[in-house]
Amino acid sequence: MNNLFRTLLIAVVTLGSTHAMAHSMADVEASLNEKERYAQFVDRPAPPFDLTDSDGNRLSLADLKGKTVVLNFLYTRCTEACPLHMNLIRQLQTGVEGEGLSDEVTFITIATDREDIVGTRQNMRAYGANFELNPVNWHFLYRAEGEPPGLTSELAKAYGVQFTDTGDGVQVHGVVTHVIDPTGRMRARFHGLKFQPEHLVTYLKAIAIGPDAADDGFWGRLHGRIEDLFQSE
Repeated sequence: MNNLFRTLLIAVVTLGSTHAMAHSMADVEASLNEKERYAQFVDRPAPPFDLTDSDGNRLSLADLKGKTVVLNFLYTRCTEACPLHMNLIRQLQTGVEGEGLSDEVTFITIATDREDIVGTRQNMRAYGANFELNPVNWHFLYRAEGEPPGLTSELAKAYGVQFTDTGDGVQVHGVVTHVIDPTGRMRARFHGLKFQPEHLVTYLKAIAIGPDAADDGFWGRLHGRIEDLFQSE
């Protein structure tokens, strides 16, 4: 490879990679808005919570300061949308693990059941086992003994998700996956069950590491191919 061609090639790749690199979270969000119709980007304080896990240990949003949080609500006795939602959460956790972000990203699932605490916690453990959720960075939270039955459904309402108890073990509700940044601000709401998990993982990378981490990787791959060409000379 002659020196002139080498120089031109490096210049083109350098210019392209600089142009392609995201410079702000606004750039990342604008890019994702073009690809992900179910994403809603916001910037406001996340409603605080202080709840217990299935073993009775307390965990609050304040305890998670410094972590990027993926939060969702579900009714553990639901047999339709909620299992599908947890399957999405598992896909997100797998994506986060694949990106090496397990230390930076924590998953929180909050149960909205108004039924007995013992039965709800059993359901919570079953969800964790059935979907093979990694407890290293995933926590299932609920109310404690003595706290009002509607505590977590009221919390869901504060996050903009309504859970309405219609009786006979049924709650009518929406499906939203929330992203909270390390400072405790809610930054995104991915609605429903049809969003692409890789788009949310891309956003988590940008929140946890910085907007440049959300680059689509094209120029990085091109850099790698050029390095291979140089090494093969």
